[in-house]
Amino acid sequence: MEIEMDLWALWTNVFTASISMLTSHLGISEALSIMLMTLCVRAALMPLSLASAYQMHKNKLAMAKLKPIQARLSEQHKSNPGELIKQTMALYREHGISFFTKAMLGNMASRSVFGMGFFHALSGISFTSKFLWLASLARPDFVLNILVGVLMFFGLILMPGAASDASSMLVMMIPVIVSIIALSTLPAAIGVYWASSNMATIVQALLLKGMIRRAEQRALPV
Repeated sequence: MEIEMDLWALWTNVFTASISMLTSHLGISEALSIMLMTLCVRAALMPLSLASAYQMHKNKLAMAKLKPIQARLSEQHKSNPGELIKQTMALYREHGISFFTKAMLGNMASRSVFGMGFFHALSGISFTSKFLWLASLARPDFVLNILVGVLMFFGLILMPGAASDASSMLVMMIPVIVSIIALSTLPAAIGVYWASSNMATIVQALLLKGMIRRAEQRALPV
């Protein structure tokens, strides 16, 4: 346990030292250092994130087509849940549906390790600088929180397959509202990180749409 704590402390110190280095050596503000680090890491992870998101999109399309077959399986094996699960998994494998590809697992792991490490590091830094309208990165900022929510919402609605009906919009608003409330008690530095990450998510959504469009064009008969 002690070794694990030491490794985690070392990991978070990497972020703390990186922000300090960027601020002192490049002469940029702490907020810009946070943005630069976030965008660079998200850019480095983008191929993995896109591969994961593309697989999830394919899963969604395939599962939609398999609904009638799944309904028949449910009826046939309603008294035998074990067999139903077995047949469903076999059906998924046959049609290339996978929820645990290397890309998906790698994306979840890398995003989690980076996100939690950076969050922990930012929570422990004593920020003293200002940025744009932010009087202090150490205190929450309502306008920044709203900006984070808006960017998050755009990232959600731009994802391929996102529904535009009222009920779906309401569901998408839930994480946005929760995020805004959560940020109201956190330093603005974390809001800057979150806003930067949401901007990367918007870019990812647009790139994913392009990938899907090109794949659909290749699938068209010549």
